[in-house]
Amino acid sequence: MRKGTFYPKGVTRTTDGIQFVLKADRPDAQIEISLCKGARELQRVTVPKDCRCGQLYSVVLECPPETDSYRYYQDGRFLVDFYARSVAGLEQYGQKKTNVKYCLPGMEYDWEDDRRPQLPYSEMILYGIHVRGFTKHISSGVSNRGTYEGLVQKIPYLKELGINAVELMPCYEFDETESREEPYQDDDKKKVNYWGFQAGYYYAPKSGYAASKDPTVSFCDMVKQLHRNGIEVIMQFYFPDTVAQSEIAEILRFWVENYHIDGFHLIGAKLPLPAIATDPFLRDTKLIMAQIPPADRSHHKGERLWNKNLAYFSEGFTYDMRKFLKGDDDCLNLVLQHFRENREDEAVINALTCYNGFTLNDLVSYERKHNEANGEENRDGSEYNLSWNCGAEGPSRKKQVLALREKQMRNGLAFVFLSQGVPYLQSGDEFAQTQSGNNNPYCQDNETTWLNWKRMTKYQAFHDYVKKLIAFRKAHRVFHKEEPLRIMDYIGCGYPDVSYHGEEAWRPVLENYSRHVAVMYCGKYACDRKQNPDAFFYVAYNMHWEAHSFALPRLPKGMKWQCCMDTAAPEGFVRIPVESDKAKKNQTVQVEARSVKIFQSIG
Repeated sequence: MRKGTFYPKGVTRTTDGIQFVLKADRPDAQIEISLCKGARELQRVTVPKDCRCGQLYSVVLECPPETDSYRYYQDGRFLVDFYARSVAGLEQYGQKKTNVKYCLPGMEYDWEDDRRPQLPYSEMILYGIHVRGFTKHISSGVSNRGTYEGLVQKIPYLKELGINAVELMPCYEFDETESREEPYQDDDKKKVNYWGFQAGYYYAPKSGYAASKDPTVSFCDMVKQLHRNGIEVIMQFYFPDTVAQSEIAEILRFWVENYHIDGFHLIGAKLPLPAIATDPFLRDTKLIMAQIPPADRSHHKGERLWNKNLAYFSEGFTYDMRKFLKGDDDCLNLVLQHFRENREDEAVINALTCYNGFTLNDLVSYERKHNEANGEENRDGSEYNLSWNCGAEGPSRKKQVLALREKQMRNGLAFVFLSQGVPYLQSGDEFAQTQSGNNNPYCQDNETTWLNWKRMTKYQAFHDYVKKLIAFRKAHRVFHKEEPLRIMDYIGCGYPDVSYHGEEAWRPVLENYSRHVAVMYCGKYACDRKQNPDAFFYVAYNMHWEAHSFALPRLPKGMKWQCCMDTAAPEGFVRIPVESDKAKKNQTVQVEARSVKIFQSIG
């Protein structure tokens, strides 16, 4: 035994043994390392106190016995290894955990020729996934349901849908059965923390999501396969106040270096945002937050804190678009801001739904939350949902109600994918997944949250619409420019980059009672790599319960308008020429109630 170095933290193999770097609670504690083989303890050694620096102890054991796991003890009591790379005893998901040990590192993983896709935010199609719930349902058709391996089997599906980035809910190691003091929880009916927003082993992938005996290999295989298919991996990390701020950047660096992670969605009240954003190692890593405090948008010693690897989820988009979708008044001006929002130094993530709240289908099927299954007398979950049931609460057989709900889902996703920010799609929304009105299924490890892939057959037309909508966005740069829109003609082409219209061309009505507006994009501001301009697009939004006429602006000579999308049609995407009316200065088109219509220039 000899004193080791203090970095890297955790357990690593050296040329002459194994190095243990651990964190103690007290500087005068007696630290012991228990070396185990299977269920047996082979040897317990005491770490000399002169192997300490601050809270850290470091020791190298030369020629250790044949061991595969270890435990730490502080003054005779079990000590949690904050830096554990792999945890044994947590593999069985949902079962009470006992006899937890830590695994020694195996062979270094062979990443082969793995390369991070490094997509700009403007090109991303972000897809939210719970690793277990994504494939746990028997209808998923994968051989290893609810695992990293199961997700890998769904990569062809993700590619066909058009996804190029996945955001994984917490899949660092945590004990989902960890007891919590809750007023509505019976001792004999303990809940699981299905979402995983709790402190955990931040250096280890979750073993309960691995089909193999080595979660490290399972997780690395998943990342490597996603990268090979051009799909980035974003991880959600929840850091409560109990986690030292000095540790957070180190944890993120570890996952980037050892697991090739492309980015993080960071959740917590006290995140060291300036330190993370200016970390040289994380400059190419996407960092997503719920919000960015104005005080953190500043300069430090001449160096900009923020760059385009930073993004935030737009809560304003979520709620303002929900209001617009159901026909509320006094929201058009905010809606237009969200359509064009795209900042120079940070990206914005636009979501109509996510893991927290109603699914897209439930958003148009329920006006009230139905969380009775959570066992909290329906008191949990948000009351502020801005949902509309389209005429009937919950399941309905009325054809008129069902048709309206599906049209509203088409409208809602049109808002998301036709806005300049990064579109976020919650997994399952593309085939109308339902949680039966539960808007807070944090403890539901069952068919409430598991994706039912049979619904893709029932909602095939809607699924095809989502696929075409994603492809449409990708094909036309005017809907995802890297730089912000200016609402002006700054290249002298006779048209602004974006303009707003009403029933009369160039004259939008934005009073509080108005529920319809049109947005025109000039393709001359969005050229491809060969400097070929995109087309002109005119998007008419009518969320009023009555139909409205819109006058299409005149196009440059030789061009004419064609309708290419209409959410009033079940298939969504159509190709209908616009008939010319020579008696009028501008062509007039009719947009049905609660519909979105897109017109594209041709010729």
